[in-house]
Parts: sequence; C-alpha cells; structure tokens
Amino acid sequence: MRCDAIPKGLGFFRGYLILNREMDRRNLIETIRILEWCSQNMATPIMLHYVLEIEDEDLFDTNRFVQRFKEKLYSFFRERNRIRNKEGKRKRKLPDLQLIYSVEMKNRLLFKSSDVFVPYLHLHLMVVIDTDHNRYHFDEINIQITRALSRINGLESLWFNPTTFMFLKEARSMRYGFLKMRNTKTSIKATSNFNELKWHDLKTELDDAICRASYLCKLDQKIDLPEKFNRGNSFGHTRPPRSKRLDPVNETKQNETQNETECIS
Repeated sequence: MRCDAIPKGLGFFRGYLILNREMDRRNLIETIRILEWCSQNMATPIMLHYVLEIEDEDLFDTNRFVQRFKEKLYSFFRERNRIRNKEGKRKRKLPDLQLIYSVEMKNRLLFKSSDVFVPYLHLHLMVVIDTDHNRYHFDEINIQITRALSRINGLESLWFNPTTFMFLKEARSMRYGFLKMRNTKTSIKATSNFNELKWHDLKTELDDAICRASYLCKLDQKIDLPEKFNRGNSFGHTRPPRSKRLDPVNETKQNETQNETECIS
C-alpha cells in the first residue's frame, strides 16, 4: 500500500463516511475541501456525476482540461442567455462552478451479452454548479455540460437533437447524456433516503455527496493507466476562490497552473 494511501475498510475520514476502497489521501482531502466550500459559499449548489470514455488518449490532454471545459460550458450558457435576453426574460449571471475529475482504467464487457472483456479508459467528473435559486434548471445544466464534454478532443462525443432534447450516439438514444444517476439500492448512500436521483443537494446532502465523490479518489483503477496518465495528472480539480470574487472563466485561468502542480494521480 502507498504511504499516502487511506486503507480499505477505514469507514470514516475526517468525520465523513467514505467508500470501502483504498484511496489517495491528498485527493480525498481536496475533494472534501471543495465540496465543503461549495456547500458553505454557494446559494443552491448541486453536484452531478458524469462518466464518459476517453476514446483517443493521444488527443485528450488533462493539462488544460478544466480550462477548456469551463470555456466551452460558459460559451453555451452565454449563447442561451443571449436568446433569453432577446425574449425579454430576466437576465442571469453565469453560474458558479467547481469540479473534480479522475482518469481511470478498468475492464468491461465488450457487449452486455458477451463474456469478452476489453480495457475501458474513462473519465469521472463531479460538477458542482450553483443553480442560483433555480434560475438555471437541471435540464439546461445537464444539456450544456454534456455538450461541452462532447467538444473536448479525445473524449466520447454525443450529438444533441434540439427538437427532441435527446442525445444520440449512432443509433443509441441517451436521455441524460453522460450523466450517471444515483442508485437507490447502492450501499454508497450515507443517508437513508434522498429526493432526487439526478444530483446531490450540497446544502442538505453534503455527507452523502462526499461519500459518492470519494469514489474518484480510489486507487485500484489507477494501476493500469497508460503511461501518459501516470505523471501526477490523472486527478484534478478547480480551486475555490480565496479572495475577491473573479469572473468564473478568468478565475480558472489564474489558478489552473497552480492546481496542476497539486493534482496527485
């Protein structure tokens, strides 16, 4: 076991229930810090979990992933806000956002009915966004996040049909894109029940959100990563602001270089 690892079976860490997996200690500390900050400083924060394949590892670059993702996401929000303004609807500021990501590798079935396993290089992403008292609704948020991820080089891509509000990949329809739903039967839950399957409410479900997000800190799916992602760059996150509030995009530009030096694989 790595000297900086949290052993499997610990149960609780810093007062929070975590998954029964061996974990990177520093990554878990950063995950808890970010989610606590969002819970305390955002008006109505929700956490959404996304999973998608890294289809071309040579094209996907984690060094500027956070910046590129936020730029594309905010571009889509600005586009939507311009339409709203023309319609005479209430103006909205860009939503505050924080995120945590992990590049991982595991084997999965080639087909559901198959007994053949193939390597699956993929990206887990926890996105925390401030809905600003529901001025940004779930469907809009989810659509724009999936569209933004689909524009990142090397990542799996979906096509969005604006008429049916469905995402498509070849002949397959995906109602919620890359969103990973919460499971009512999972042992991951830190609480006995919850009201929404699509997201965690960080004001009322912080313990459960940290338990779920601890999944991104596990070490067992880091073992077989390609060499490219074994240089301390398979885990990353945004940095919550510590001083005067900055524009969401510019704040990332200012801090991203420093973030990368702190990301531990």
